[in-house]
Amino acid sequence: MRAQKECFACLEGLAKRTAELAAADQIQKEDALRRGLAYLQENFSTRQIPTRIAGEMQRAIRVAAQNADPFAAVKEKEMKAARELARAVRAALGNDLPSLVAFAAKGNSIDFFLDLDRLQKEIQKPVTFARNNIDDLYALLEGFKNSRERKTILYLADNAGECYFDLPLVRKLEDFAGVTYVVKENPVQNDLTLQDLERSGIRAQFPRVMTTGSDTPGLDLSLVSKEFLEALRSADLLFAKGMGYYETLPELRLPAPVFFLLKAKCPPIARSLNVPLNSYVAYLLKSVV
Repeated sequence: MRAQKECFACLEGLAKRTAELAAADQIQKEDALRRGLAYLQENFSTRQIPTRIAGEMQRAIRVAAQNADPFAAVKEKEMKAARELARAVRAALGNDLPSLVAFAAKGNSIDFFLDLDRLQKEIQKPVTFARNNIDDLYALLEGFKNSRERKTILYLADNAGECYFDLPLVRKLEDFAGVTYVVKENPVQNDLTLQDLERSGIRAQFPRVMTTGSDTPGLDLSLVSKEFLEALRSADLLFAKGMGYYETLPELRLPAPVFFLLKAKCPPIARSLNVPLNSYVAYLLKSVV
């Protein structure tokens, strides 16, 4: 998805938030923000993918502030809250695919743009999908299960706290295919990294884990590792959490189908999907070539 004019203000706000978290010293904070905004001013275009601008802009801020993980404290708080919230609502859900997809979708409400004090009310709300292709996903998975060879799924994780909501679904998907849980190699905003997953205490419960080899929101193939690129090109299904992957994956023209699971938190994303703002989406894109 290409940037819309209104994306500029959102990216500007992200730069300010990142710089505020990246440095305690006011002079260093102002310098980091100046560098981030300079990159944004010079490179913003409606021909660009927003996540790619965001990734480079934040990299400039991190370098200037000499802080590799400005959102570390935010993620720690987010993960602690998510762990408790997941425990509170998981027991009431079934173990069928639609229930576990809905549970994973709840995790996408946990975002640093939200006040964490409001999350408990948000998580308690039932998930209603404005766009729902779960039946199509199930049919695809049944085909995988009946195949002579073991199929592969890459489950592309989003925000740090979501790992607790993703785990039951990942384990369910293992009934149909081999699943690899994919996290970021290095920090960017509040995205889940390998280090975050190790701190969560549940890494060993995921059947397989790998990183993208990169530190950008969404996916930029020019920055990923060779190992991940090979896995991406050979996967039979990409299960993609969050708006960043929705912005980037359709642009990459990969042969595998993609199942997008997200909450449409911004107007351009909602318009693109033709759903109301802040609605949940379970969307199977059968081919991107």
